[in-house]
Amino acid sequence: MASANGVFCIEADWFGLAHPMSMKPVLDLLAGSDARIPFVLRDAATRAEIEFYLRRWLQARYRRYDILWMAIHTRPGELLPGDMRKPEERLGIDALEGLLQGKCRGRILHFSGCRYFKMPPSRVARFLRTTRALCVSGFTREVPWLEATIFEAYWLTLLSYEARTRKGVREAARLMRREQGPLCARYGFVIRVAG
Repeated sequence: MASANGVFCIEADWFGLAHPMSMKPVLDLLAGSDARIPFVLRDAATRAEIEFYLRRWLQARYRRYDILWMAIHTRPGELLPGDMRKPEERLGIDALEGLLQGKCRGRILHFSGCRYFKMPPSRVARFLRTTRALCVSGFTREVPWLEATIFEAYWLTLLSYEARTRKGVREAARLMRREQGPLCARYGFVIRVAG
């Protein structure tokens, strides 16, 4: 089954230059599988680079890549690219919400970082509403990198098999919870679909 839509992945350095961890092999696997998920992968070491690539992702020519995969270290409600000691490099959920406000209609945003959605459900709902995204997903707990990445690849595959509608994404979420329920619970996996 071929996917008409793809993934736009913005990835920051995971564990330093000596560790070659990357989402690239996973994206290559998804592109070469029966799911045939096309992708764009961009490295971002600074907040400015993240903001630059987000603006690019929102351009009409990248509309086909309707899933945004933010593969970046996080804290609750904060993206942490590059030097995490520098507060000016952090991108908080309020600033991200402002950047994406009203621009994500029909798009899906997934956050790989640990504990990104460790916040009140009402705050996640507001982010979903304000950005007008079709769906947001991510973790409320600390997750192991490799295992979580495999888990995420499965989530992206389910999304690729369903229509990019509320009904389709709800079905993907139902399948994820049914088939990966124990891991969803262990990782505190959050899936919020637009109402």
